[in-house]
Formats: sequence, structure tokens, C-alpha cells
Amino acid sequence: MEAIIGKYRVRMEETSLILTHAAGISFDLTLEEVVELMEFIKVYRSAIAVAQRDTEPRLERIVLDKPCSSDTSWSPELA
Repeated sequence: MEAIIGKYRVRMEETSLILTHAAGISFDLTLEEVVELMEFIKVYRSAIAVAQRDTEPRLERIVLDKPCSSDTSWSPELA
């Protein structure tokens, strides 16, 4: 099975996963290494998503430090 992920061609073989960059650099991962990589991504998935969101140039980030008006009696109906 083959797939393209970004700049990498990914090929799954019986005993390994091969990542090949467009520049020709290849990484031949054993099945154990693939499982460990999957665990790493699973643990850091939310941090990766936050980093991706924070660096996404098309998304505007809005941060509200305090209420917009002096009226602090906010209710969901007003939102």
C-alpha cells in the first residue's frame, strides 16, 4: 500500500513502513517503531492540533481578556 503525505511517499511492507521525502531521503521504520510513532502522535495529538491552529495563516485568532463592556451580567441569550 502506498500513499502521499505532504512531501513524503509512504509505503507499507510486510515488516516495515518506508517514508521517502521528495529529496530522496528515506526512513525505514520497523513495525515496533511504527507503533511507537503512533503512540507518540496519540499522546501529542492535541498539542499538534494547537500548534497547527496557531500557525495557520488563514485563521484569525481572537483573544478576549475581559468583557467588552462594563456590564458583567452576561447571559447565553445575549451571545
